[in-house]
Amino acid sequence: MKNIILFSILFSINIFSQKKITIASKMKTPITDALLIIDNTPRYISDSLGNVEIKFEDLKSSISIRHLNFEPKTFENWINQDTLFLEEKLEELENIEIIASNKTKKKTEKLFPKSSARNILPENFGKSGSLNNNIELVLFFPNENYKGKVIKKVYVHTNDYKVIEDLKNKKSTKRKGAKNSPIKVNFYSVDSIYFVPKEKIFKEDFIIASQNNEKFAILELTFDEEFEFPLNGVFISIKNLSKEEYNNLGIDFPPGIKLIGVSKENKIIPYFRYLHQGDDALWQKYHYLIERNNTYKVGIEFKN
Repeated sequence: MKNIILFSILFSINIFSQKKITIASKMKTPITDALLIIDNTPRYISDSLGNVEIKFEDLKSSISIRHLNFEPKTFENWINQDTLFLEEKLEELENIEIIASNKTKKKTEKLFPKSSARNILPENFGKSGSLNNNIELVLFFPNENYKGKVIKKVYVHTNDYKVIEDLKNKKSTKRKGAKNSPIKVNFYSVDSIYFVPKEKIFKEDFIIASQNNEKFAILELTFDEEFEFPLNGVFISIKNLSKEEYNNLGIDFPPGIKLIGVSKENKIIPYFRYLHQGDDALWQKYHYLIERNNTYKVGIEFKN
């Protein structure tokens, strides 16, 4: 009898130690690969049926959910809900927006580093491995004839990559599926004296990941987040999640980020700093890449 009571207690504890919820669209279609963020930490990714098992310690927390094809949304007091619904993003039809009942063509432009004939790196280096976990990478985008343009999206070309496990035998292992791992993205203003990153434009980093067979991990700013391209340019920041954050998501490796060869006239310049040195760490030009005429395939999309 005591064993039965003990089993019942343990069973009850197990039931209430976690909660299963479903992430779905307003049409009640399950959403795969939705990223659930708690206390600015990515904690869960929905499975192929849109399901997520929320652990006991997170049951009283608010949940922010992001997905490329749906509007970001934060849920408070969700504990009694079995399904959390997201609204699909309204896509522009052939770049035409309706404003005050008038149809007006509103073109968007993209700014990427231009690859050149020098882009002849071997396959593994051309695709590139992941960023060092101890660095924050930034790319400087100068404002050349983009006055009045509004930053709408950021594109980061992610990829799988190979790691050499045995230098002697040149044996390598492919990090398959790494291209869909999430990364953190933000923006920095430009120090007008030293032309290095000055201040974060957004207090919290965005977390993005490529989905399905897409080449890019895309950050799409909401209307309230969009901002005018600063006259003296802007830095785009990229860094990996922590090992703990990847472990929480059940992910083994960060994504690779594609390297490209560029001409000597390229003005989209990479910088970096060491994360272990804290927020006061000095920014340095990434001379190793610059001297090789390389940079990462990262871009901005503007609208008028």
